[in-house]
Amino acid sequence: MAAEIVQNGHPVLRGTAAEVPESMFGTPELEKMLKEMEAALDGEADGVALAAPQIALPYRIFIVRYDRMVPHNHGETQVPEVGVFINPTIVKSSRRRVECDEGCLSVRGVYGKTERHERATVTAYDTRGKKFERGGGGLLAQAFQHEIDHLEGILFIDHAHDTYTMEPVSDMEHEPFVFFGTPYVAADTLELLHFRGITPALIVTSADAPRGRGMQMMPSETKEWALSHQVPVIAVDEIDDSLHDTIAAYGPRYGIAVAFGKILPESLINSFPKGILNIHYSLLPKYRGASPVEGTLLNGETETGVTIQKMVYELDAGDIIASKKVAIDPEETTRELRARLIEDGANLLADILPAYEQGMITPMPQDHTNATHSGKIAKEDGELTLSGDAKKNWNTYRAYAESPGTYFFAEKTGKKVRVKIRTATYGNGTFMPLRVVPEGKKEMDYQDFLRGGYTPT
Repeated sequence: MAAEIVQNGHPVLRGTAAEVPESMFGTPELEKMLKEMEAALDGEADGVALAAPQIALPYRIFIVRYDRMVPHNHGETQVPEVGVFINPTIVKSSRRRVECDEGCLSVRGVYGKTERHERATVTAYDTRGKKFERGGGGLLAQAFQHEIDHLEGILFIDHAHDTYTMEPVSDMEHEPFVFFGTPYVAADTLELLHFRGITPALIVTSADAPRGRGMQMMPSETKEWALSHQVPVIAVDEIDDSLHDTIAAYGPRYGIAVAFGKILPESLINSFPKGILNIHYSLLPKYRGASPVEGTLLNGETETGVTIQKMVYELDAGDIIASKKVAIDPEETTRELRARLIEDGANLLADILPAYEQGMITPMPQDHTNATHSGKIAKEDGELTLSGDAKKNWNTYRAYAESPGTYFFAEKTGKKVRVKIRTATYGNGTFMPLRVVPEGKKEMDYQDFLRGGYTPT
């Protein structure tokens, strides 16, 4: 199953990718990551290169498809020719810079012009840790610079000019609506709806809040999306009567809510002539609440889905407008599964909106007797005992891989340390960490950690 390519607004695209350590070269873990990257790129006919962060892997790796960089006849079968660049560095570039037309698989539908060095030379390592050098011009040089930008948390839109959006033309004019959302889940949904020709008249999001290591006041990912697309946006701490009046001025017929993070008052829900639709990432009535994706994986489910519900004041108890089942891969964590569900949910909503606006959908009440719940997650929920139930540890790791993460405690010379688990595997009834971060130390291979004299408690 190909990994999903994350979109602008996902935090991994704005971080600085980590170096691949020597201990990872030649391992099944690295091979698996590269296969996931190749499968993701293979599924994008117009893609010539891909960086690891684009599939939510925060490592300094990119791949290129050399076979897609040369002209070929229509209908001619192309044999994939993949170049792998690990821990790459541009060591030489031409003085001459040229203007390039550029796009990005993580900023779908947006194109613009950038200035790139006409030629560039990169040093990097292959899968076995052997250093090599590769130079090139034209599209290859552009790809080198574009992908290394990704590893530094830079997107081409940060320095592009004359940008424009190419998107499918909607076959109908949608009624005005208000969108409620806050984190990247909501921003990614907005991007997918926008690509389908569906854009809100107004966006309501949470107020700016401290984020990042420096805890500086930052806008939500949804507010950033609104500003970059010139959509009116309101960032609120609380929902009061003045917000009702502001919303009413836009004449919305309905609302859409995705991961807003605040309880909408019943009076506000009822103020929309056609109500508020919510995308929930489970097959309701199962896993109502704040963490449906985590709850699904925590319980070892093999199937989940997305549900479009018509909101009521009771949590996730609204009538069902539409739903879609989704199979869960045994290796999937929240990182991969949530990305798939975001895309499925946005597309399902876009598919049913024309019929919903025309009153052609009959909502179906939930069977409340079958309701299950998934509440808020605490940091302590991620604690594992490695000598405990292996399958339970694996499901907990999968469920909390994105946040808050999993960890265990270990001892060395009588001192107890907390150890974060970065990656892990499960097979033959055994749960095994692969990469760990002991408290106060850098990320390392788990076997190296054990050789360092630590004993898991």
